[in-house]
Amino acid sequence: MPAQPQPPHPAIPNLEARSAPVGAVPHRDRVMWWSPGSLRFARSRRGGAPTVLPASAPNDGLKFGIAAPHRRSRTPACLAALLLGLVAPVTQAEQVIRFAPLPEEDTKIVHEQFQGLADYLQEETGLSIRWVRLRDYADIVEQFRAGDIDLAYLGPLPYVILARDHAPTRPLCCFRDADGAAAYTCSLVVYGGSGLTLDRLKGVRFGLTQPYSTCGYLAASRMLATVGLSLTGDGNSFRYAGSHSEAALGVVQGRYDVAGIKTAIAGRYQHMDLDVIATSPAYPGFNLVANAATLDAATIERLQTALLRLDPKARPGLAERMKGWGNPVRHGTVPPNECDYSGVAGDLADLPWPIPAGRP
Repeated sequence: MPAQPQPPHPAIPNLEARSAPVGAVPHRDRVMWWSPGSLRFARSRRGGAPTVLPASAPNDGLKFGIAAPHRRSRTPACLAALLLGLVAPVTQAEQVIRFAPLPEEDTKIVHEQFQGLADYLQEETGLSIRWVRLRDYADIVEQFRAGDIDLAYLGPLPYVILARDHAPTRPLCCFRDADGAAAYTCSLVVYGGSGLTLDRLKGVRFGLTQPYSTCGYLAASRMLATVGLSLTGDGNSFRYAGSHSEAALGVVQGRYDVAGIKTAIAGRYQHMDLDVIATSPAYPGFNLVANAATLDAATIERLQTALLRLDPKARPGLAERMKGWGNPVRHGTVPPNECDYSGVAGDLADLPWPIPAGRP
């Protein structure tokens, strides 16, 4: 069945939905396929360059597998039957979900924070979770669009960018913060005793997380704008540290005068004499998004059902288990329609695009 155009996500009314093909075609001995942009490709088991599939090529419902070549076999019937068993399409229980969490902190910390959630999803759905470890937010967005990621943990800004550019993006849930709200804030932090305040941030060095980080260029620009200042003016300069923790440590080590980071992470560095001098308005919570270009509807529904069961108050037994999970995911979930990202989409429209690179 040909792909149908996807409607825009209701929480982001001004984002244009773009028709994107979905599905994969196990055509003869082609064993790898994906659908970036408006084209579908397949690569032969024997290697070589990918070939473009014609628009008329049939779909098989997005199920990954290997189709045997259509040629006469000299193999005895009993051996052929055995071989067919070895190359049968992957069953639902064996399906691998490629999961990429946003690298807000050091890779080891990120793994510790999400391992409990990954184990839970495997047990509840029967799916196998395979980690995709990337250090750059933009790489997660790009690989998701290219069909190399099935499931991603994203903040508001990278989610809005992805939803704008990739119609088959399906939010499954939003995560609650420690206070129970599916929202969080960003902060500007300085070293204690520096004498810096928000209205005195002129001629200073900013350490930001990454261009696609909500607490990076976007939030820092918005906080400065409230006092008539700018990241790219007033003698200021900025660099991207790579993560929230690296930006905070950069202030402690004297590489930056100010850092823009998640408020919850800033609290963990107070013992290092970091002071919060400004806090942003609340942004909608982080979410888990599925790729409808690589996962079928039934698989997406199984994942979402498991995620929306994460309510520590309603399920005391599960709450005890979730205490051992990382702070970003241990407080439970809400349905995606309870997180309104339209404000972030509006902020993104006001930013220069592409988001500026750091200045020395």
